[in-house]
Amino acid sequence: MRVGIIGVGTVGSGVVEIIESRSAKWSAEGISLEVVAICAKSEAELAPYSAKGYKVTSQADDLLKDPTIDVIVELAGGYELPRKWLTAALQAGKHVVTANKALLAKYGHELFPLAMQKDLSILFEAAVGGGIPIIRTIQEGLTGNQVQRLSCIINGTCNYILTQMSQHGLSFEEALGQAQAKGYAEADPTFDIEGIDAAHKTALLASLVSSKRVDFQKIHVTGITGVTAQDIEYAKEFDCSIKLLGNFRRVGDKVDARVHPCIIPNDHLLSSVNGVLNAVYLECDNLGPTLQTGAGAGKLPTASAVVADLVSLARGRSPIPMGWFSESNLADLVSVDTLETRYYFRFTTKDACGVLASITSILSQHKISIESILQKNVKDPGKVSIVLITERALELDVKVALQEIDALDAVTEPSRMLRFL
Repeated sequence: MRVGIIGVGTVGSGVVEIIESRSAKWSAEGISLEVVAICAKSEAELAPYSAKGYKVTSQADDLLKDPTIDVIVELAGGYELPRKWLTAALQAGKHVVTANKALLAKYGHELFPLAMQKDLSILFEAAVGGGIPIIRTIQEGLTGNQVQRLSCIINGTCNYILTQMSQHGLSFEEALGQAQAKGYAEADPTFDIEGIDAAHKTALLASLVSSKRVDFQKIHVTGITGVTAQDIEYAKEFDCSIKLLGNFRRVGDKVDARVHPCIIPNDHLLSSVNGVLNAVYLECDNLGPTLQTGAGAGKLPTASAVVADLVSLARGRSPIPMGWFSESNLADLVSVDTLETRYYFRFTTKDACGVLASITSILSQHKISIESILQKNVKDPGKVSIVLITERALELDVKVALQEIDALDAVTEPSRMLRFL
């Protein structure tokens, strides 16, 4: 199997490193895997590989037109150029391995049917969950099951920030600054903290378990910028944690897919997944609940997933048909307004008689029952925080009730709402 790599940044360099270190072992097993060409934008990136004798180029077309290359590994990132490269690779009869979840979420409906038409593979284990073998697990290990529900901690940056806020009492801004200092967050962290990265990955996982194309642009997405240290501390009083989750649920023949912060009881398997770790929790009809966890990013964990795909191809693995991931096979998504779950509310109000009664009266009018109540003093004199945990309620009823509560004269700040897992 002759390999051409486009992009030798953090992950790409790790792929070359692993192949160099493992090639002798694979050769003894009858597996031949050879990197024959490397493409990168700058001479500085290419120089170390040129010195080792690799064919190097700054033009991706040189790899795409090389008839001796069997598989293109795309690790450059982005949308439009990779879309062009991978289309050309498939048209030229080359398999594709990529870690580009954004590309597949946006253009997979073009690429997967083309690969199936050409009897080729697009393998993307590294695109979701880094080194966690969740794609292969869903496609092969769980083939005797129907996944009923899936919840995932799938963005290490957000999980690190929320962990630091929980364990060390940091504000969101302090935890984000720490994540940036350690290299876990970009200088512009929007893609992560607003839930966009998690939406790409959640849409791909939801597509795989539903065999329908879930359009990431149509799912409900809320990031973590609205989560405060105060909410995290109050959640602890109910023996709960707060995590950014991607969620999938079957609703008849429809799909419920969404990304948002969730309150998780501390006896749930996901509650103890901290730091930059990722995890995917699945509930299956035959297997029951299962959890996979591990490094969701990083040079060698992600590179190991890329290499696993390459070795699979080198072993002659038949393409897994994903032609169903097409424009004509869109999942019918349910509105988040139809969600029924428990809720966490926090209201900042004047410290006055009758305020709690007014709030509970509005909730009662909208069929929202209360399970637990906390009332806490806040720094501002004359104000209190009222924290409520509800029984299961309908999202649409919750939205209307919160609008009415926020309109009360006694409520001094917009209400905070978090959904339970």
